[in-house]
Amino acid sequence: MIYREMTRKGIIVKTIMRLSGVVAITALSILTLPCAALADQGRVEELKFPRLNKLQVPEVDKIELDNGIRLYIVEDHSLPLFNISIRIAAGSYLNPAEKVGLAGLTGQVLRTGGTSKWSGDEIDERLESVGATAETSIGLVSGNAFGGGLIEYSDLVLETLSEILRNPSFDQEKIDLAKTQTRAGIARRNDNPMQLASSEFSKIIYGKESPYARQTEYATIDAVTRADLIEFHKKYIHPSNLQIAVWGDFKKNDIIKDLKKYFGDWKATGETAPPPPEVDYDWSSGVHYAPKTDVNQSNIYIGHIGGLVTDEDYPTRIVMNNIFGGGFGSRLFNNVRSREGLAYATGGRFDANVTYPGRFFGFASTKSETTLKAIRAVKKQMESMITEPPTEAEMSRSIDGYLNSFVFKFDTRSEVVNRMVTYDAYGIPADFLNQIKDKVEKVTPEQVVEQAKKDFQLDKLHFLVVGNGADFDGSLEELGLPVDTVDISIPSPESDSDIENTPENIEKGRALLLAAAKATGGVDSYKKIKSYSRSGNLTMSMGPQLMTMSATIMVELPDKQVVTILTPGGEMKIVFDGSQGWQTMGGKTNPLPETEAQSSKKDMARSLIAIFGSLDNSEYTPVYGGSGEESGHSVEYVYLIDEAGDELIKLALDATTMIPVSSHFFGTTMAGPAAIDLVYGDFTEVDGIKIPFKESKSTGGKQFQELTVSEMKLNVNVPADAFAKP
Repeated sequence: MIYREMTRKGIIVKTIMRLSGVVAITALSILTLPCAALADQGRVEELKFPRLNKLQVPEVDKIELDNGIRLYIVEDHSLPLFNISIRIAAGSYLNPAEKVGLAGLTGQVLRTGGTSKWSGDEIDERLESVGATAETSIGLVSGNAFGGGLIEYSDLVLETLSEILRNPSFDQEKIDLAKTQTRAGIARRNDNPMQLASSEFSKIIYGKESPYARQTEYATIDAVTRADLIEFHKKYIHPSNLQIAVWGDFKKNDIIKDLKKYFGDWKATGETAPPPPEVDYDWSSGVHYAPKTDVNQSNIYIGHIGGLVTDEDYPTRIVMNNIFGGGFGSRLFNNVRSREGLAYATGGRFDANVTYPGRFFGFASTKSETTLKAIRAVKKQMESMITEPPTEAEMSRSIDGYLNSFVFKFDTRSEVVNRMVTYDAYGIPADFLNQIKDKVEKVTPEQVVEQAKKDFQLDKLHFLVVGNGADFDGSLEELGLPVDTVDISIPSPESDSDIENTPENIEKGRALLLAAAKATGGVDSYKKIKSYSRSGNLTMSMGPQLMTMSATIMVELPDKQVVTILTPGGEMKIVFDGSQGWQTMGGKTNPLPETEAQSSKKDMARSLIAIFGSLDNSEYTPVYGGSGEESGHSVEYVYLIDEAGDELIKLALDATTMIPVSSHFFGTTMAGPAAIDLVYGDFTEVDGIKIPFKESKSTGGKQFQELTVSEMKLNVNVPADAFAKP
């Protein structure tokens, strides 16, 4: 439909003609300019280029509505399109410490959760039917809503965004979905070592509780309620905190009329968001080691606090950055990677932000056995910036690189207009980029050295290494600073606040577990079990449909497991050998992410056979957790708590028979990490032990998996190669 509409307006024909002209001119330029230049100059390296012309920034009309909304309007008649971008002066820095993730959830569900007029799905259909868009998000220091489509649907886009921002309904199901997606991100955040190193370095620079470094955790996302989203919206998303930019094929007076229609009667009743907090940096130094044993390379960050975009010496830093670590040709690339062969990837910069200082760092990704060599090589290049003035070639590459990329800062209307909105929000001149360009062109080698002397505080560096210390080429203590071990484990949700870890409750919890073990076969019988296998049907919920597959689970206690599933696509095996896991299917083997492998290990520890067979295990302490009602049973609760106070499982035992009714824990589902309820059923005696032949798992009241056992064998012969990686 969009193709037909554009063709009707003659856009495609005109666009092709314009592109053809550009291609022709470009081709002529390529054929003629270099030849003429070479004839006069003799060598490519000696080509001279004129100064760049000043770029013409599009004319922007600024208007303020009576309710405080600031409008930025740009007419652009090159295509029959309409675009709108709304900046919201509120970000995740406003999150309460116990509810980190609130702003991000608000920004997501603002759009997906529907309005008082339409559901989120109805909004999808409304926009998709005409090829239009409308999205919302909230980041660290600001939020954004944007939309667009053909100009004839501008009214539809404006109405939709107005409803989303003014009358969101925050549907609970969409909140739950957003939370599940967030939990999945938390579970995977340690999978990428370089991203992990970057986030941990931010914690070192800003402080782990700083809004600029803190992370969303399971507990903080669980603490966020629908009422919190409603309150955040009420407090911060209102006219006083909004700037609206529009550009497209319209007349200024017409679009102002439309904007007033949908946003003009919106009353400013909330709060003006406070500015992001200042950074109180501690000029200290240290070595920080984040153990990650499932990798064979180290990711290294070395540095300290950075600066601001508005700093007077920002233009000189641009040149300094490019020489130091700005990609191909930089000192870090040429020396650490190319000359010494110590890094797969390396780079660095003295970074700058608008609202808070950036980070200064050099980084390198190297094999574990060259960790200290790489650290010393990166630091050596930092020192060179102070002691060795840039060569003419370095200056040329750095300045020309910036100038050659300068045009791409103006290649779309969206980029230009949104940047001007941001500048206006912080009182930065509209021609700021041109000012910076002019100053960059005048930077000298002497200025670069003086800037490095000022900025590179080499006696106050923080060194961070994410990797496997057992394989390093020496001890990190050789760097001459105390070594701090960084905890990168992902905290589980806080245990039930009602748990009282008293000697009396520990004694009662242990007694209840002993009674449960006795009721189902006896502790001595459980201790004799060294391995077992279960075969049956595994039913999985795949959205609205159920899929049932044959499955066999073989376990060698305490922590080895092979799961074999006959899927419609063939046999799949998931193996955990006690330290690592992998999945094999169709002749291909892929490693399990560390988080999934560790989840498998915990699942084995949660089995009734493992619990009752290791009651003398000091790794977990049983704690009585009170009584309640579940599935028509009066139950007594027992928690298993580790030394850190984290909860492995909450077990519900029938108050009369002591046979387990259910268990509750935080685990992994196909949709990501979640609180899981497991209900036991169909207890069947096998070799004198009563074992549940049915286990149903659900989360949020919705069942997602059920295992129905047809055969159970204890102390099976485990093949010698059962846990051998292919």
